[in-house]
Amino acid sequence: MSELAFYAALSSNDLIGPKRYAKIMDKFGGLKPFFDLPAVEQMGFLGIKSEDAPARFDRMAESGEKIIADCAKKGIRIVTIADSEYPALLKTIADPPYILYYYGEFNLSIPLVAVVGTREPSAEALNINRYFVSELVNYNIGIVSGMARGHDTAAHEAVIENNGYTIAVLACGVDIVYPASNRELYRTLRENGTIVSEYPPGVRPDKWRFPLRNRIISGLANAVLIVQAPVNSGALITAKYAEAQGRDVYAVPGNPMDARYGGTNQLIQRGAKVALSPEEIVLDLTGTKHPAVRRKVSEMPALEPDEMQVIDILAREMHIDEIAGMTKIPMGELNAMLTRLELKGIVLQYPGRFYIRNL
Repeated sequence: MSELAFYAALSSNDLIGPKRYAKIMDKFGGLKPFFDLPAVEQMGFLGIKSEDAPARFDRMAESGEKIIADCAKKGIRIVTIADSEYPALLKTIADPPYILYYYGEFNLSIPLVAVVGTREPSAEALNINRYFVSELVNYNIGIVSGMARGHDTAAHEAVIENNGYTIAVLACGVDIVYPASNRELYRTLRENGTIVSEYPPGVRPDKWRFPLRNRIISGLANAVLIVQAPVNSGALITAKYAEAQGRDVYAVPGNPMDARYGGTNQLIQRGAKVALSPEEIVLDLTGTKHPAVRRKVSEMPALEPDEMQVIDILAREMHIDEIAGMTKIPMGELNAMLTRLELKGIVLQYPGRFYIRNL
């Protein structure tokens, strides 16, 4: 039985998580000596007395090769924590998954931001989500989320629309589409992103798996953005994991009368960074307000005379006050104009309200 089969076999047993895996490795230095023990001794060593445990341990060893064969048939890739290909940032968290099953390729050469929020978002918050994600992708930053309804779905879709890179972390086997309404998104992510889980193929999305999944979402990322989350939201579990993992947590402030922002507003009260612009996140991640921009406008669209006046003077970086002084455009109109130009990809905004054309 191969070492990979031992890892796969362990993952078939829900009673053996990262902590018990660590206990096995601390004692034996590898998995084979543990599997050489009779099932009853394995249970005794791990301190397991559950009534249904004997059946799980009796058939655990034989499941490893079956899982590997199933993955090969379905095109699912496998990486263990002992492999050099395992995501280095994820390895640093308190309870890293000892095995990952995934579709696609990991792109760990770029910064990653986890974007999560409520499954019942407001239309305004969805627009904020798409704006932040689109701009982060422009700066060649990847997005991690959980493919749930609401903000997770919006984040993945915004990445796809902008030809960026995204990781979806599932609370079930990667061969299972959950929720079923995201079947088309799932197909696209399989082809153009990464779908990953710590569970082998066929594992159903049991409710208790979702909070554990959230530690992987934050663990893969350099920072976490909570777009909109009520109190007791699953997104706040991700924020809690992120804080424990030493990740920066950003929260979008919202209407205090809207319960869907209750959790995000509380995060800000507790010290989370206020997410006012994507550029501020970029600055924190890269240490510069001039990171490499991946997307540029190749053709000038039709613009109004005032817009052309602004574009003409933005050959260098300028503060909004300087732009207003040179163009004599009222500040209210200028704000709206720069926002329009930014959304079209013609103008870039840097932290501190500095702008430059992206042509």
